[in-house]
Amino acid sequence: MTKKVKTIHIGKKDIYEWTMGEGKSMLMPLLFDASKKVILEDIKELKAFRVEAEIRGNQKAFDFWVKLDEIESTLSKILEWALEEENYEMCNEIKKLENKIETF
Repeated sequence: MTKKVKTIHIGKKDIYEWTMGEGKSMLMPLLFDASKKVILEDIKELKAFRVEAEIRGNQKAFDFWVKLDEIESTLSKILEWALEEENYEMCNEIKKLENKIETF
């Protein structure tokens, strides 16, 4: 049985602009949750979410994955965002996850 993944519909908005701008506040917590799961459950890769957009009249889907071999980079980007948002609780959790990675 395949687990359902969160799907976000952005209509005709540009996928790149949306993910780098207004969508970041929605995406980063989802990436953080997926990152925690990848680390704590020792999963090689996990689909975090899907963004669907209409491009030139056609529906397109973009899947966002968290991969264990890229987890340090992913956590770094989430930490940078969390600091900008002053979400210090998330920053603390990220630091704990980074320490857990170092002990592997």
